[in-house]
Amino acid sequence: MLLLNLFNVQQTILLLIPATNFDVSTSFPEPVLSTTDTYRPVVIWHGLGDNYNTSGIHKVHEILDSMYPGIFVYAVRLDDNPSSDEQKSFFGDANKQIDEVCQQLRNITELLHGFDSIGFSQGGVFMRGLIERCPLEVNNLITFGSPHLGVLELPLCKDRFDWLCKRRNALLKKQVWHDSVQKRVIPAQYFRDPANIDQYLEHSNYLADINNERDEKNATYKENFSKLNKLVLVSFTEDTTLVPKESSQFHDFDPELKRSIPFLYTELYKNDYIGLKTLYEKNSVDFLSIEAEHMHIDEDFIKNIAQEYLGGKLCT
Repeated sequence: MLLLNLFNVQQTILLLIPATNFDVSTSFPEPVLSTTDTYRPVVIWHGLGDNYNTSGIHKVHEILDSMYPGIFVYAVRLDDNPSSDEQKSFFGDANKQIDEVCQQLRNITELLHGFDSIGFSQGGVFMRGLIERCPLEVNNLITFGSPHLGVLELPLCKDRFDWLCKRRNALLKKQVWHDSVQKRVIPAQYFRDPANIDQYLEHSNYLADINNERDEKNATYKENFSKLNKLVLVSFTEDTTLVPKESSQFHDFDPELKRSIPFLYTELYKNDYIGLKTLYEKNSVDFLSIEAEHMHIDEDFIKNIAQEYLGGKLCT
């Protein structure tokens, strides 16, 4: 018998998610998108507890448009209602959501000749799965604090003496491999504990598949992902939301030595499961960091990213 029913799991997840300082969840009118194809379009996938219509997403669009007038910017949404879109960042089947977004983007005329992509936190690992699975022409992928090699802890309790928070974490971790949790609670679908890797490989609903970690490999994932022109991995040096924080740059974790395994020494890289080694060897992987907590991003950093990796001209 489950220690908590699924309803209680959902409520617990909502209580555990820390507030982000990246934006304020305020409702805005539907963005007006330009139809020009001079610049390569940009597609943005928001993170956990966020939605496509927040002030932060609008701010990114505003910055990009000021630098590249008329650039087409599209924010991924799983529902046109911002509140429902936010709810679906917590609950649902990640695989079905990837399929839905694949069809969504393939039906947008402005994206037919390719685009650059940005994934904030959870949105980055979803954008990567989309690139691996969906026949889209993606030039650059930029991810901010994304759990590429999973999370092995839930967000840390703000108060180390908050035993109620710690108890909630412990209960959720005990249930994480139940099918009802794996196919319903989004963060559980990228949970990955190296100390219990067999359970992860057997039960993971999403991450084990897109990381090509199971015995049966999907050659299409590697083929599609290694076509990227540039993979940009942004980490937050003071991150306590993403645990371990090095997951954002594809570092693994050694459960015995209790330390990070650097990018070049991971099985994912050495065996080139998804094309990381291929990308790295052609100088197509950039590692950047922000000296801040999770998703604390200032405008200057966004502008620098945009200048370096966005705004390329389309060849149509």
